[in-house]
Amino acid sequence: MNKITILLIISAAMGQYDYSLEDLNPSSEYYGNNVGATFFSGKITMHYFGHFT
Repeated sequence: MNKITILLIISAAMGQYDYSLEDLNPSSEYYGNNVGATFFSGKITMHYFGHFT
């Protein structure tokens, strides 16, 4: 049980990192801009990193 607690704490800490990626969605108003978690500060966001071929 102790290992699970440590794993959850580490996961929560690592999941809060800041990043910035280029918006590749041509229908987005931010297309071509670098956006990330801090770009939408104070707003609820959902992050999906998918890949389609």
